[in-house]
Order: sequence, then structure tokens, then C-alpha cells
Amino acid sequence: MQTLHTLRIKRYCYLLILLFFGIAPLRAQLKNTPQDSLLFERNNFKITATKATHNDTVIYNTKKDSLNFFKNNITEPTECKVFFSSHYNPLSLVGPYYSYEYGVATQEACGLMGNTLGIATVNINTMQKVTLQELFTEKSLLKALKNDSWIKELGQLNNIPISKIKTFKTFLYFLSDTTSMQFSTQSFAVLDYNSATNEAQVRFVAQEYIGYDHNKHFQLGLTLQPKENLKEVFKSQIDFKLGAYKNGLIK
Repeated sequence: MQTLHTLRIKRYCYLLILLFFGIAPLRAQLKNTPQDSLLFERNNFKITATKATHNDTVIYNTKKDSLNFFKNNITEPTECKVFFSSHYNPLSLVGPYYSYEYGVATQEACGLMGNTLGIATVNINTMQKVTLQELFTEKSLLKALKNDSWIKELGQLNNIPISKIKTFKTFLYFLSDTTSMQFSTQSFAVLDYNSATNEAQVRFVAQEYIGYDHNKHFQLGLTLQPKENLKEVFKSQIDFKLGAYKNGLIK
């Protein structure tokens, strides 16, 4: 027969176990919650681990992402677990042209966890999206794409003479028709710049579907020439380049 003292000890141990397993998930959640540490600040442009603002205008904010998701998508009670998470990483800042990585993970309607990834470039002065064609010459874009070994192989496999492609727009049609990837003209980041040759090393990034509602980055490394009116910007106004901060791209 168990004594009262023994029962008290067992009850105390049971409470400790409940307390530990109840706190552990919370501890893990807090540990994995990104801290809003300052990453970069200059001339009213501020980047933290969770948001970016310029002159108090929000470029992105993970907290607002979460609030908007649950407001727009969760309209009825559900027994299924609903999950949402977003993240952003600075990639490059050349003059006012800011490139960043974004990612979203969601789980709802009793489905599997899915994710999306992408790269965006904006002019922080106007808050407008910026394309490759706006910063770099079309001549250098065509030359870089035609010299890419993966694109050459893609052309051969599809019997398409890529050497005869004459516009960047046609190249985008070619990539969308022959691959399952999503290429966006705003999806790029600056890796380096050589002022002697006026050449920039650029990563042109697509979203590649890998199944089960998951995606990953697909990168093309291009050597491009900034337009004449932007030479001075690239020469003297690069605040940071790809690799300065943690991200999911390959340098």
C-alpha cells in the first residue's frame, strides 16, 4: 500500500512533468521567434530582422503579414491547425534600389505545410518595383543569357536557336515556355561591381516548384552593364551587396 508521503511525491513529480512539457513548446517558440534587431539604417531607411521602412513608409512587415493572413483567410472556426510565418532578408542596396528575399510558410484547411519564396527589388524613394531592364542595358542582358551554359543546353533540348533571340522579353517567353519556373524581372540582386569595366555581377532568381506545395530558388549568374546614367550610382553608392546578410541564395 502506498503511503500518503509516497503519493505526494508522485503527484509532485507528475506536476513537474506537466510543467516541463507545457513550458518546453513555449520556450522553443520564443527561441525561434525572430528578434527585431537593427540590421541597417541610413537617411531614414531602416531595416530590421522583421521589417523595412523608408520615411515611415512600410516596405514589408512580418507582423502585418500575419495579421492580414488571419483576417483574410480564416473566416470560420476550424479543428485543423492553422499556421502562418513570413520572413525577409536584405540582399543588396545600390543607390535607392533595394533587393530583398521573402518567404512565406502556411498550413490551413487540414492540408500540408506549403511555402513560397521570391526576390523583389524596389526603388525606396518611389516605392515602385524595379526591373532588370531599368538598371542594365538590354545588350548586356542578351549577351549574358546567350552565354549561359544552362540556357544553351535548354535551347538545344527544345530545338530553339537562342543565338537568334533579339529581345529580353522574348527570352522571358522562352524561359516560361520551356521550364516550370517562374522568372520575374524584379527578381534579382547585385553581387559585385567592377568600376573599371562598368560590369555588375547579378543574380537573376526564379521560383522553382519542387512538389508538395514547396518551392526553392533557382539562380542564374549574369554579368551585366549598368546603364550610362547609373554608372556613378554603382560606382559610389553601393551600401551593401549580396552576402552581407543571411539569406537563402548562393553567392
